[in-house]
Amino acid sequence: MPETVAVTWWQSKLARRLDVVAVVAAIVLVFRVALEEDLSSVTWAFVGAAVLLVALTRWPYGALLVLCAMSAMPRFFVEVIGWKARPEHFAVVIVSAAVCVSLLRHKRKIRLEKMDHWVLAYVAINYASSAFTSLQPSSTLRWALMNNLAVLPYFLIRVLVPDRQTLEKGFRVMLGVGLAEALYGIVCYLSLHAFGTSTGMGLGFYLADVAVPYGSLYEPNLFGAYTACIAVLFLAMYTIDEQHRLGPLICFIIASAATGLSLSRAALVALAVGSVWVFWKARKNKVAERNRLSSLLPVTALILVMGITLVGGELQKRFSSLYTEGLQEETALVRYVVIYEALADFPTHPLLGSGTASLQLSFDWAEYLPDWSNEKAWVPNVFVRILHDTGLFGLAIFLGFVVSLWVRIRRNLRGWNTQIPVLVGLTAGALVYCVSFQFTDGTILAFSWIHLGFLATASVLMDAPGHGSMNNNRISDVPLEGGQGSK
Repeated sequence: MPETVAVTWWQSKLARRLDVVAVVAAIVLVFRVALEEDLSSVTWAFVGAAVLLVALTRWPYGALLVLCAMSAMPRFFVEVIGWKARPEHFAVVIVSAAVCVSLLRHKRKIRLEKMDHWVLAYVAINYASSAFTSLQPSSTLRWALMNNLAVLPYFLIRVLVPDRQTLEKGFRVMLGVGLAEALYGIVCYLSLHAFGTSTGMGLGFYLADVAVPYGSLYEPNLFGAYTACIAVLFLAMYTIDEQHRLGPLICFIIASAATGLSLSRAALVALAVGSVWVFWKARKNKVAERNRLSSLLPVTALILVMGITLVGGELQKRFSSLYTEGLQEETALVRYVVIYEALADFPTHPLLGSGTASLQLSFDWAEYLPDWSNEKAWVPNVFVRILHDTGLFGLAIFLGFVVSLWVRIRRNLRGWNTQIPVLVGLTAGALVYCVSFQFTDGTILAFSWIHLGFLATASVLMDAPGHGSMNNNRISDVPLEGGQGSK
């Protein structure tokens, strides 16, 4: 009965009017936020109101839109009691409150899988290491809380997506947000060269005289990783889903172009690896596969020509400098120094680590570069960062989550299950992040945990009874019996 009341409410005229108000308010605020990174508290008050309004419309899709969109905007912040509150933090708090109210109202139970327990343990050990082995517990506990806010969307996705129909629609929400971010980065790049603007662009990240887009992401490497992930998601839709052809192909081109503009070597390598994996998994799809492959080859050639024309010189410098200079290449040298310092600090607390983001408490860039005395140390490698912050226990817990998730995915990626574009695409996207995060860790931000939340949910829902008898590619056509949250 409560669910029937909820459906009636969201289908009412008032709800549809709220949809229009929420969308208009969101568009206005996005344009306002896009022009400035450090925003006033008044602006953030309006942002919070719009986020709340959007989150409560068309439940749970409004909440999913808020989580995905705000996680793609970590570049923006507001100072709150000495720490930078980002859009993802506000979104997580608002959506968490709405989810709690929904759970209490409908008296719905939460069923945790083994991989969910691993994530809970990972969150807990961040607090434990920050409290007991840190040089400055007051700071590392605050950073552990921020890390917790970044991880919490994983659980919110697990709760908000109870069935395959919601999964398919939520997946498209994530694709839409990713495409918008890719387009925003491209527009920033074109605007710089056409009008001399600097919005969404950074100078000197790789080469001293070259500006690259970071869009609304934290920095260009993360922008490249994010758009590369979106590209392989669209590639999976194109190569596997029989119902869609032209749309996903165009979106793949746009997202790939954004990745190329980022000049991120790690993201470009990850895009290649993820694309190869998608084609490998799609090889069993016999329906019109040759036609799709033949149409994709000239498109790939077009992307290469465009890339060489726009950023070919800079991109060649990026890769050639790594080949000719090796360990002496500037950006690579910066990463090696931070990784070396993190590993050198590791024996101090090998079991529990030194606390979340604690390297900045013990390492000062002024020892190497006096001009960088105010720069914070950000460990670029995901595994080294976890090892330093949470020790061997934390790394074992994180690897336990990865293995548990992969076992579930591998079981589903067999037989007809390999024809499901959502599961194949999300797995390929996780592979893209795995490769790119070896050089710029993004697990401290929410967008990667949202992706993992969708992937974990897909692996659970695809494992439901009767799924192996599926004879088509559309998730929404599969019966909803069984699986988590099927009632």
